[in-house]
Amino acid sequence: MLIELCVIIYILVTIGIALLRKVETNDIGYMFAGRKLTTPAFVMTLVATWYGGILEIGRFSYEYGVVTWLMFGIFYYFAAIFYSIILVPKISSNNFNTIPDAFNKTYGKLTGVVAAIIIVFIVSPAPYLKILSTIIEHIYQINSFNAIMIACTISMFYTIKGGFSSVIGTDKFQFLLMYSGFALVLIFLYTNYGGYEFLSSKLPPQKLSIPGSLNWSYIFVWGFIAMITFIDPNFYQRTFAGVSRKSIQKGIYISVLLWFVFDLMSISIGLYAAAIIPEIQSSPYLDLSSRILPPILQAFFIIAMLSIVMSTIDSFIFVSGFTIGKDILSSLIGQYEKNIYYTRIGIIITAIISVVLATFFKNALDIWYIMGSFAVSALFIPLLCVLYNKRLTNPLLMLIIPIVITLGWFIRPLYPIDSMYPGLASSFICFLVFRE
Repeated sequence: MLIELCVIIYILVTIGIALLRKVETNDIGYMFAGRKLTTPAFVMTLVATWYGGILEIGRFSYEYGVVTWLMFGIFYYFAAIFYSIILVPKISSNNFNTIPDAFNKTYGKLTGVVAAIIIVFIVSPAPYLKILSTIIEHIYQINSFNAIMIACTISMFYTIKGGFSSVIGTDKFQFLLMYSGFALVLIFLYTNYGGYEFLSSKLPPQKLSIPGSLNWSYIFVWGFIAMITFIDPNFYQRTFAGVSRKSIQKGIYISVLLWFVFDLMSISIGLYAAAIIPEIQSSPYLDLSSRILPPILQAFFIIAMLSIVMSTIDSFIFVSGFTIGKDILSSLIGQYEKNIYYTRIGIIITAIISVVLATFFKNALDIWYIMGSFAVSALFIPLLCVLYNKRLTNPLLMLIIPIVITLGWFIRPLYPIDSMYPGLASSFICFLVFRE
């Protein structure tokens, strides 16, 4: 009863924070918070948004151990740092407010629309709805589809009304909850069970080593998938919304440090779960919380996980919504003065697509893996061409060919390597062929 009550209070407070934000009536205000995003706000919204797959981190660290830090930590730290050095100056100096807008203004409307369609699948909140529904199922014992619908409706509700300012407001609140919740649980585990000596005595050696039980080929695929950072619209949106180039670069470096701290906590808790619980019923974090944590700490831990997932869902729903509304509907119809109206329609369309995807896939990791492979293959090199003013004779084919190659390899591989490799190679070949 305590957990159910705390969760309801948390959701009501989150909605209240979002609805109390000023409703912006112009495009820049509604979609980019007036381009006045300061470094502290940038850090909190970026860090909270980037951590939505928390149950998958728990599951992966439970099953495979510290190699999780390499695959979902180190690769992404370097990607974020390179993003700050390579792309932030270009995004800040160019007047491209979204990735599809950059393709539209550089290579034409059709190329921009195709880029927008690819972006929609990158920022689908489906994997995070899947994770949130698992938490809701665990708390309230309802079926998966109803849990997904509840999760989607809550996030869609306040995002439609308040836009990016509402997302920032809730992210600040959720940032504080996620760090404090995981820190308290880790302190509890360390105090009651001990530190590294306890883990090393209870866990097999491969869980405390790299690469552990995984092979390097599979691990390096995730290194390439980390390049999705370069084409991630949430990164792009927050960079464009920043008050200055220096404040954004500083914010990214601070974010990397905070990600390192949170990875240390989340992976350590996953290892404790593996050492304490021999068999998982639902999720390592959820099972750990229900079996060994006192009621108050259990409630706080679940709210911390809800904060992580919901901060990602609302960001992804919003970015996907304005990609559909502004970069597809407005572009095709030609009514750019109705960007906010079409963005709200786009948010509803996003919600419908995401519910279908979340129902179809078994776990979030599958969605990340598949969507990341296609997106990086198609957009990574063309986006660099746009931002660095490299002219292409046929930019549309440069987007389409890597998708076709990746899909073909995914369906019928000619050689036992992951489909991203031939897809990315075909994109580079297209660049050599189509560059002016």
